[in-house]
Amino acid sequence: YLATLGEQHPDTAWTYNNLGNTYSSKGEHDKALQMHEKVLQIRLAALGEQHPSTATSYNNLANVYFGQGQHDKALEMYERALQITLATHGEQHTSTAATYHNMGNACYRKGEYNKALQMYEKALQIKLATLG
Repeated sequence: YLATLGEQHPDTAWTYNNLGNTYSSKGEHDKALQMHEKVLQIRLAALGEQHPSTATSYNNLANVYFGQGQHDKALEMYERALQITLATHGEQHTSTAATYHNMGNACYRKGEYNKALQMYEKALQIKLATLG
């Protein structure tokens, strides 16, 4: 992809995204963060802030922070992903539900159980409405 499409092409970003996800799965969080930060910069430049793929980048960064135990930083990234997802897909979308669910996990890990319950309940309501 680099030779054909260049460093700043969205398809190149997908390859970096896959590298980031793989590093994260291996527990190599620093390398995962580097890849996902690169993906975010490419997507911001090529697609803009209000694009579903940009929301995915924020979500993936949040997942890495979550894996590192940096739950406040994870919540910050999940919140950015949520705002984009709400703007692009609306409240009643499975991507919105997934983001609420992830936010619930981070709140749970922080010991903020009431907030976690709120996030999980939002996710459940959306899933029931959209998936039955």
